[in-house]
Amino acid sequence: MFHPKITSFFIIINIYHSIINELYSMSSLQTVVLTSSIIYHHNLIPNFRNYDIVITCSVITHHFYIYSYYILDDMKPSLFYCLAIISYFIGFKKKSDYMHGYLHIFGVIANILLNNCIINKCIN
Repeated sequence: MFHPKITSFFIIINIYHSIINELYSMSSLQTVVLTSSIIYHHNLIPNFRNYDIVITCSVITHHFYIYSYYILDDMKPSLFYCLAIISYFIGFKKKSDYMHGYLHIFGVIANILLNNCIINKCIN
């Protein structure tokens, strides 16, 4: 269930959530991550792993920038981003695809929480 070939498609939830809340730049970045993840986990392009890492780290850095710039009063998004990063490192160290799958799940939760923070901050 938590294999990255499956959990990478959970990113679609982020894309949909961003679009319905009119956060188009977020949905664009998440589309790039989804595409990169599919290419890597389904071996569509050989030796794509490092590109996937760079793309994902760039998007996470962008999300942390948005988070730190706009929303420092709600710690939930950063907690889930940290859990995602920890899952990546544990999965890498133990060579566990399932731990990498948790990276996708925690990332999806973090992005939804970040989107909600942005929406609430803009409304209030």
